Amino acid sequence: MKKLVVCLAVLLCSKVAFGVGGGSALHALQTVSAQEFAKNATIVEIKGIRGEPMPAEWTVLLSDPSARGGVREVVVASGRILSERAPMHGFTEVANLPPIDMQKVSIDAGNVFQNVNQQADSGKMGFHWIDYTLRTDPQLMQPVWTVRVFDKLGSEIGQSKISADGGAIIEPLVNPSQESRGKRPGGLVGRVIDFSESTGRKIGDATLLTVGNVQEFFVGERTVGPKDRE
Repeated sequence: MKKLVVCLAVLLCSKVAFGVGGGSALHALQTVSAQEFAKNATIVEIKGIRGEPMPAEWTVLLSDPSARGGVREVVVASGRILSERAPMHGFTEVANLPPIDMQKVSIDAGNVFQNVNQQADSGKMGFHWIDYTLRTDPQLMQPVWTVRVFDKLGSEIGQSKISADGGAIIEPLVNPSQESRGKRPGGLVGRVIDFSESTGRKIGDATLLTVGNVQEFFVGERTVGPKDRE
């Protein structure tokens, strides 16, 4: 019975963490892959912009011979499709991109953020938001995350490439000049502590309450979390 309670806690913690922003990039890819229009198409890119640290939504591009212009664009947030269209212009090169091998994608955007934020912290590079793009690298023929970080004025101050198959750093985050670095702290300025604390509070509130309810239902007493609010 204790094992059941622990398993439920782990599952709920994962859902809370992925609920930040637009949710998991891998969940977005799975959502699109399950659609009827994806059966004869190939996913070639997923992108999320202005993440603080996670973007509000994910845009998935598919090379699709049945779509107008050969491309289909799908916007997903928290596993729900917000829009789907077949643009006629501006995506000519997308149809020729190599497909993303989903079997090789094991690193989600949350892991990518932690990696890049550690690099930025080590290099004393403060940034305010982050853009994510996952494509298959044509030279390596493996899925690679390209991450760009920006300051509060919207100027790009660094870029890194990370393997989506294992998390190895392919291209490290380039440090800005010594003048721009100064003595500022590195990492996602003013957001990392808030992000961690708010996620912790959500896990504390939601997980402990729910696990306590399950425990009380099965064993007749509660030793975890608060009771349901009156």
